[in-house]
Amino acid sequence: MLPGGWFVAVFRLSAESLVQLVSESVPERVLSGVLADNLRARGLTASAGERRSWDRSLPLLARDLVEAGLGGVEMLIEYQLPLTSKRADVVLAGVDRRTGGDAYVIVELKQWGQAELYEDHPGMVLVPAMSHRPKLHPVLQVSGYCDYLADFAGAVAEHRDAVRGVAYLHNAADPDVHHLFDHVQDERTRLFTKCS
Repeated sequence: MLPGGWFVAVFRLSAESLVQLVSESVPERVLSGVLADNLRARGLTASAGERRSWDRSLPLLARDLVEAGLGGVEMLIEYQLPLTSKRADVVLAGVDRRTGGDAYVIVELKQWGQAELYEDHPGMVLVPAMSHRPKLHPVLQVSGYCDYLADFAGAVAEHRDAVRGVAYLHNAADPDVHHLFDHVQDERTRLFTKCS
């Protein structure tokens, strides 16, 4: 595990615990309340959009992890990247089954139902339902988080493969974002949809 204080998350629990928390609360909105309270304790506020995103995306990710037999994986929600204002949606912390060493997967959650590459710039995408301004390709976004964390944290600097990234577009089917898959260039970062 990385040295104490390196993993500063708004909320930290296993995928199984998150599924249980959500299933015991009606409505699921209680999750965003807990996260907003924890964020407020750090002197930050959550926008209405962030709260909606938490309520829609986090339970779905946790259920997917449980269904995949990964219910014990720890979810570090809204992980603050060291010395920046940037936060990764989720960092999954566990043990690599192959090596027995620590393993971290940074997850960038997107609620996009459709997206396409922006003109001739493969690093940018357009999301028709959101705006006409291009956004950074989610694989590049999560790849940047991986590089930053691996460079910053000495505990994983020698084991860069211990940090991987996933962009999860859980509202999109593969055909709705098919051009975005062309930008996945290595084993370290992946792009998943609800039909992957």
